[in-house]
Amino acid sequence: MKKVIDHEIIDHGVDGSQYFQGCGTSFTNYTDVCTGIGNSPHEALEDALEQAAMSDWDVDWIVNNLSEDSEIPEDAEEESELHHFVSIRLKGE
Repeated sequence: MKKVIDHEIIDHGVDGSQYFQGCGTSFTNYTDVCTGIGNSPHEALEDALEQAAMSDWDVDWIVNNLSEDSEIPEDAEEESELHHFVSIRLKGE
């Protein structure tokens, strides 16, 4: 497993999948980034952390304190492309 020596959590908010610009590591000290989606910030960070773990990062110690409340409008269609996006940037040894 890759040891994390620094990380940054970025809450991008709600956006449509086709409009989300993405998140990268250019011009930062971080070496990897994982972006998750969900119906809430908490769910989106869980998704990002799962992706990081699948990329062999040791992220079990990172605590998810983001809100579990959904910010997606209730009147949005069930099939809508609106999601909450959260990224985690990682730097290893």
